[in-house]
Amino acid sequence: MSDQQSSIGSGAKFKGKISGAKALEINGEVEADIDIGKITIGQDAHFKGGIKADLAVISGIYEGTMQAESIWLTDTSRVSGEIRYQSLQMDRGAALNCRVVYNWDDTDQKSKKSKSKETKESSEDEGSEDVSEDITEESNENE
Repeated sequence: MSDQQSSIGSGAKFKGKISGAKALEINGEVEADIDIGKITIGQDAHFKGGIKADLAVISGIYEGTMQAESIWLTDTSRVSGEIRYQSLQMDRGAALNCRVVYNWDDTDQKSKKSKSKETKESSEDEGSEDVSEDITEESNENE
């Protein structure tokens, strides 16, 4: 696997788009968007941008929007922005200041939201009729 892993070393700064790597270890400062199999953000690293990955291991600072099947946040990680995941592991000490979304499949979520909205609207309509009838009946009983 070592011949398929790329790295950005400590002290290095990179800005742009990263493509073609199957695995990437970052120990420097990166501002980029990446679609990758595995990304590791080291303890002294700072990553800003979008990540789509199978596995993301975060030990440093991450700012952006991440979609990963599996995310592991170590005790030194600091995350802000948004993470969407199917499996999340957080070590004690990991810091999150972000939107956290489990199982991000947008097509499922949109259909669930529309079904939920329809159900809510129909129950509200039925509920409002029942309430007004109850109020009218109570008013008549009091007179």
